[in-house]
Amino acid sequence: MFDAQALLAGDENALADAVDTLSPELYRYAVGIVLSRMDAEDAVQTAFVALWRHRAAVKDPAGIRAYLYRCTYRACVDLLRKNRLFVPPVRQEESPLSVPLSEEMTAALSRLSPVERAIVYERAVMETPYEELADHLGLRADNVRKKYERAKKKLARFLPDMRMEESDEG
Repeated sequence: MFDAQALLAGDENALADAVDTLSPELYRYAVGIVLSRMDAEDAVQTAFVALWRHRAAVKDPAGIRAYLYRCTYRACVDLLRKNRLFVPPVRQEESPLSVPLSEEMTAALSRLSPVERAIVYERAVMETPYEELADHLGLRADNVRKKYERAKKKLARFLPDMRMEESDEG
């Protein structure tokens, strides 16, 4: 764990502890958005640099985690815009996620917007509550819930096999 008060006061050891503690979850989050290991690493690093540079703007030490999620999300979007990335499907054996995705799912996710991927990844994979997700993205919880439902419908359109399974269940 890291000392949030010390980090905001400028303690570099507290920053190192925060990097050790929060990097793995931020990395998984970033990979879910950019679908690239290298870009995810860059986004997380950018988030920690932003936190360090703007630590005086963070008023509540308990808000550091949410601040880092927002910075990571913004860094991911910036990378996607910079690269004008239409992410090619990642082969399953190269999947950077802890649970490998099928080629079809990776291709479908790449067709979603970065915010939709962020919401789907955090909600479906990390099981983040809507209120916390809203805090990460700077949105209201009801907006996040609606965007999640729309993203799921888009994914169903992009994955014909999923539509067949849904109609079999109903």
